[in-house]
Amino acid sequence: MVVPGASAGGIRDWEPCPDDAGNLVCPTGTTGVPYSIKFRAVEEPPCRPGDDTWHIINDAPPTGLTLAQDGTLSGTPTQAGTFGFWVEMRLPDIVGVCNGTADTTQERFVITINQGAPVAPSLPRLIIGPESVSPGTVGTPYMAAMTANLPDAKSWSIVAGTLPAGLTLGTSDGVISGSPAGRGSYSFTVQATIADGRSDTKALTLEVRKRLVLASAGALETRVARTEVGIAFDGGLFATGGFGAYTWSVDGDLPPGLELDADGSINGRPELAGTYRFTVSVTDAESRRATYPARIIVAERLRIARTILKPGKVGFFLSRKVATLGGVRPTTTKVKRGPLPRGIFFDRLAGIFVGTPTKAGTWKIRVEVIDSLGAKSVATIVLVVRAK
Repeated sequence: MVVPGASAGGIRDWEPCPDDAGNLVCPTGTTGVPYSIKFRAVEEPPCRPGDDTWHIINDAPPTGLTLAQDGTLSGTPTQAGTFGFWVEMRLPDIVGVCNGTADTTQERFVITINQGAPVAPSLPRLIIGPESVSPGTVGTPYMAAMTANLPDAKSWSIVAGTLPAGLTLGTSDGVISGSPAGRGSYSFTVQATIADGRSDTKALTLEVRKRLVLASAGALETRVARTEVGIAFDGGLFATGGFGAYTWSVDGDLPPGLELDADGSINGRPELAGTYRFTVSVTDAESRRATYPARIIVAERLRIARTILKPGKVGFFLSRKVATLGGVRPTTTKVKRGPLPRGIFFDRLAGIFVGTPTKAGTWKIRVEVIDSLGAKSVATIVLVVRAK
């Protein structure tokens, strides 16, 4: 066994560090600069090369350096100064080699580390976003703001692909804005650059959809629908454009007996006369919304108001109208069963008995009134003609 500072079997000059008054002085290093040396014994090397191992047994080498068992001291120094430390080389006990005797030897090494030039702090990486942008709508104002992790002023540009026609990218604020002119899928790459040269890019795709539009068919085609109590109503609405499934809703009051179905149609049979104002809305899967304000006027059910007409006189002109209530104009009236007084005929479009009666008497006439919705009212009308 060899104590620190002694030599054993002539193993004393450990390259590459020359002796200096009892210490082995190694080449100097510099902070921040990679350093590497390999210790080895030049006098009476190990009996079998590769069997020796190297270990630090006291104190420590310069901060940032480590010793491998093959004798290599390496790393990047991080602290200036002079460092002294003890290294031990160990020879194993190998039967039949070196007389089968284990041995060690130790030496003290000194390494001076000079202060290197200050290392400029690394600047943070520029990262821009977002990862995706929301879809747009043809002819509708659009805005999407690019984001960045650093507040430094940036120059923004499109370096690949194209924006939809009608949209531009703000070169100083990174805001995509305008009104897209055409439907489609547009892929492009945005780049942001800081004055010191740092930059980042983001590949994006912007989907532009057709506008969501509501239209009507049937009774609601003119936005004002007329119907009457008890008559079947069909006021279908339909949507075009947008994206995905549609969701329908109504604000305001539908007439009792009518309801808005999941496909946008309004149907049923009104139960109460009145004027009802409401707005139908449709929303697509990307939150576009279109509205359709409308009004439904519900009339009372059609009926004949009077069944006994004002009497007439023989030889005098007579004009008597079949009066009705409710229903939806225009109406037509027809005589289902007569006969009529002589000299009187019936105007079915006007619903009037007209003429000059020539004979006195009482006539019971069965009439039917039909309105524009097909509602019918039937009654027996009594017409009396008196003598002069």
